[in-house]
Amino acid sequence: MTGRLVAVLLLLIGAACAQIQIGSNDVVRRLRVQLAFSDSGCDFSTRVVLNNDMGAERAEGSVDGECRAEFFDVPSGRYRVTLRGNDATNADGGDVQVNPVVTQDVEVRAKHTKSDPANWAAHSSFISVDELRVPSNAAKEFEKANRSIAKQDWAKASASLRKGLAVYPNYAAAYNNLGAVYSRMGNSPEARQALQHAIALDDHLAAAYVNLGRISFLDKDYPDAESLLTKAVALEPAANADELFLLAYAQLNDHHLDQALQTSQQGHDAGLSQHGFLHLVAANALEQQNKVAECMTELEAYIREEPNGPQAEKTKKALSILQSRTTNMTSAGSH
Repeated sequence: MTGRLVAVLLLLIGAACAQIQIGSNDVVRRLRVQLAFSDSGCDFSTRVVLNNDMGAERAEGSVDGECRAEFFDVPSGRYRVTLRGNDATNADGGDVQVNPVVTQDVEVRAKHTKSDPANWAAHSSFISVDELRVPSNAAKEFEKANRSIAKQDWAKASASLRKGLAVYPNYAAAYNNLGAVYSRMGNSPEARQALQHAIALDDHLAAAYVNLGRISFLDKDYPDAESLLTKAVALEPAANADELFLLAYAQLNDHHLDQALQTSQQGHDAGLSQHGFLHLVAANALEQQNKVAECMTELEAYIREEPNGPQAEKTKKALSILQSRTTNMTSAGSH
């Protein structure tokens, strides 16, 4: 019975961040996300994030002069749109169904807030590169890199970061950003090298551990991802849902079930707005421990907290199967 239940629940977790072959007919060529701020004009520092159906970040883009972000060749499916920004709440734009069409438009409503940029920068791959002691010529290159990053012009951003680091090579934050840029460019070896350099300069730089952990996660090197993300969370206890999900999922795949359950509970206790997927990780870990009743409790929690979530229907079906099997076993045992 255990093996069959594992198969059922693994369908819920899926292959997070797996490289899936998508046919040309299974994408929207251009997805336009229009922001509408309810209390004033557009906040052009806002970043629009597409999270895939497992809650992990799929793509991130800046807004243009019309307060609109564009994404290209997005695989069809359900996504959750969230916002980041210096002066914008970390808003949840809700679920969006992406259909295989040429162009699709969606609208997300948001409001301004006076939150400290430090509160949201920690949730990004990139961190501030503003320091008073940075030489002016290096600072100019870092500022160019910031503008290029905002435009997702990774080639220009990497060039500017390299120029700035040639002048001021002891800047851990800039190496972190260079590693994140290389990662966005698909250059994992250079990304790893830059991020490892960042950690060598500052072994308390949580963002660098997160970025390295993401690379290992995508490479399915779950032991390394677990080690790196554990360090990141220890350095930054107020980790976001994405980081905790990646850590919990890595722990699950590394067969550290108790740790996966602890990480899932950490996200729940923190009241994170997107911690629903952690219930699915916990359910899988509990099922592997043959704790079927507790497993069903976690599935019920996901359904309760994400009634219209991207995995709601699959979770309901899995829960129904487990309930039916439990009832059948109880009935068989009474005869």
